[in-house]
Order: sequence, then C-alpha cells, then structure tokens
Amino acid sequence: MNTLINVGVSQIGFGTNPAVLRTILGSCVGICVYDRMKKIGAMAHILLPNNPGDGIREKYADTAIPILVERLIKEGCKKEFMSAKIAGGASMFKFSSSITLGQIGDRNVEECKKVLGKYGIPILNEDTGGSSGRVLDFFLEDGRLRVKAGGEEKLYYKI
Repeated sequence: MNTLINVGVSQIGFGTNPAVLRTILGSCVGICVYDRMKKIGAMAHILLPNNPGDGIREKYADTAIPILVERLIKEGCKKEFMSAKIAGGASMFKFSSSITLGQIGDRNVEECKKVLGKYGIPILNEDTGGSSGRVLDFFLEDGRLRVKAGGEEKLYYKI
C-alpha cells in the first residue's frame, strides 16, 4: 500500500519508495525531483517565481528549490542521479487590465527551469501552460508522474 503525502500550496513534501506525493495546481508549478538510485523524491508547490524576502521560502521557486535539493542531499541523494519533472503554470486568469497575472504561470515555469539548471538537474518531462488546473501524483517507486488535467490523464515515465 502506497503512502499518500499531500503537498499544499507553498509546501515541500519528501518521501521514499513506495510513497506517492500529490498536489493540485493552477498557475502554481509543481517541481518533482527524484534520485533514481535511492528512490527518494521531493515535490515543491511553487506559488510565485521570486522571493521578495517575506520569510516563506517554500512559496517561491528561487528559494524553495534549493531547500528541496539540499534536503535530498542530506538524505544521501547525489545530484548526478537526480532528475526533475515539472507541471502546472496554467493561465488561470484572463484579465485585460493586468498582463502580469496572466503571465504568472509562465514566469513560475521559467524560474523553476533557471534554478534547476543552476544545480545541473535535468528536466526530463514538462507538462506546463494551458488553461486547466492539474492534479499531480509523483510515484517514488519508479519516479513516474501522473498528471490529470481537463479530464485527461498523462503518465511520464522517463527517469
């Protein structure tokens, strides 16, 4: 029986095989990082791209991803065995008066890619953009990611 770990907005979840990390996203981005040798993974639910210094580091891509990676390293994971999958970043709001709200999903995705790139962690799968929210299930037994969006389900297996 798999243990289900729910990851809320501005949270980071950690687990080991056979746990499943789950989150629900709109314009937020879910970052899933997996060590294929240890079968340990983590998921961050990013609300915004950049931390203005408000103290909630898990809320922002530029400060949450370092927390996530450092925790995996503390658990004995190695960067050369880590890979990432990202999903979310939908344009949930259509306001003609505010272009920035409509672009927050794109900015979240961009910042996640930038920070993961700094760590040298490859993004193997990406399910981003669009206008539908998503439910992510990240299976730590094999690193697969199931994305449910708009009545469809996709599976990403690459590790």
